[in-house]
Amino acid sequence: MSRPMPAQRFRYTRMAWGKLAVLLLFTLVLLAPFTGWLMSLPLWAMDVAGHWVSSPLHSRDERWFNLALLMAAVPSLIALLMRSIERNDRELRVGVVVGAFAVLAILFAPARNAERFSTDAIVGASEFAGENERKSAAMSEALASPARAAAPPPQRSAREREAEIDALIRGAAASAAQGDTFYRQQLAMIAVQAQGSNAQRDAGRYDGAMRLYRETSAALQPGAAAERIEPIERALSAAMAADPTRALPPRELGTWRLGAFMQGLGRHGDAAERPLDIVDAESLRRWREAARTNFLRALRVNPTFDGAWRGLAWTWIYDQPDLALGALTIEAEHAGRAGGSRAVRQRIDAAGGAEASPRFQILQARAQEAAMEQHGLSIPAAVRVMARRPLPPLPPAVAAMQKMVGDGAAVEPAPEDLSTIPRLSDALDAVAFRGGKPAPSATALLAGPWRRGALVVAGPLDLGRWRARVGAAGQKSFDARIAGWPRYRIARGFDLPRGLDRAAPAILVLPAMIEQPRGDLGNLVLLDASSGACSGRYCGWVLRGP
Repeated sequence: MSRPMPAQRFRYTRMAWGKLAVLLLFTLVLLAPFTGWLMSLPLWAMDVAGHWVSSPLHSRDERWFNLALLMAAVPSLIALLMRSIERNDRELRVGVVVGAFAVLAILFAPARNAERFSTDAIVGASEFAGENERKSAAMSEALASPARAAAPPPQRSAREREAEIDALIRGAAASAAQGDTFYRQQLAMIAVQAQGSNAQRDAGRYDGAMRLYRETSAALQPGAAAERIEPIERALSAAMAADPTRALPPRELGTWRLGAFMQGLGRHGDAAERPLDIVDAESLRRWREAARTNFLRALRVNPTFDGAWRGLAWTWIYDQPDLALGALTIEAEHAGRAGGSRAVRQRIDAAGGAEASPRFQILQARAQEAAMEQHGLSIPAAVRVMARRPLPPLPPAVAAMQKMVGDGAAVEPAPEDLSTIPRLSDALDAVAFRGGKPAPSATALLAGPWRRGALVVAGPLDLGRWRARVGAAGQKSFDARIAGWPRYRIARGFDLPRGLDRAAPAILVLPAMIEQPRGDLGNLVLLDASSGACSGRYCGWVLRGP
């Protein structure tokens, strides 16, 4: 009787193979961080070795090219030299020498962007390491010792700050409508600038106004007549005046004004007793712009506030459907990530009305399709079918209103809106805003390199690295001093635009092994995370305040 082969004794069943596969999967998951670290080692090695064979003026792509050229040329030239010695080929030997000189000429050639540097900048780059050490030592001494008061940087007025954030909101909607994921950077910048509000807050008045609003609105639904929601408007306006840093009152007020606008359009529909005249058209435009202004105000406070983008999309649904599509795309991504409140969405949709619902549903399906494509998710067939439908024509009342008063821009506040009663500081800001040409925005001036990827919005960790390098001394009020300032992390070298000396200040964080931006910093403050150095005319203010 023959003995079974060793391989036949251990014949695995399907269940055993399944258990082995699960064990292998969990092993890979457990070793994933270590595997990722191992796979990042070649990139780190190429970065380090690229610095050995390149100058500080070379970009990262040039350093990698020089390293690849060296790794390919040296073995090839050695092989050719050995072949020439073996065959005693003089011409091949001369070719090897010429090739070696060509490789050395390429490696030691100046960087392609060196011609954009001035002579002082090239000299400064060669002394960069020693200067960083001196700046770091001077930084520690400056934080530890008292000094004279630093000149405060130019501040933006409240109107300029709101106009800049509104431009970022519209820009984010436009980017999302075009399928450009840059809108995430714009939302991050809105969140950064939203921290710059120093408005006074009264918690007692706010709670009282919101309690009055809940009692007043208990018997009404969004879409009621304009004259019936006046008590609601007064309560919400008082809440916004008591605490301008809350996004809930402006979103609620925008919802009620959206309902009043849509209800007014319904009164002037096909079955209206009289046609729409210029007075009615102007009144409808004011209600729409008032609703839009309040949703924008909510997004200035919190760019991801639940329902604010959806309400803003309803105000754009007729006059700017492309921006409505972008707003719904952003809202779809936030709803898919954090869920959001279904009750809030239902209230805003109820305020939008049934007549505009088909148009809104088509735009919402297109937004859901775009958001799912960005995340690589499978799109349901019903969403695809709805997204392919054409938009229905404008209602006659909307077409007549746009023909009479156009799309409109600004809206004068209603007298009963207590939050819009002008204050002395606002009046002075308005006079300054009209009296001279406003200073250019640092965000607008840096929009080019920001959109090209040379800059990204800096987070708390980026500033934390610089603060850890400088030390904790004198940093208690650091966040308060730069609150609301645009802040960027430099991803690669770029040319600074002109006009930064007239713009409001901004923060640039320079990580390690990244080349400095070229040009005049103007009012920018450059923080070097690798050395703790600070460059710019307002470093004294940033570090120590007035």
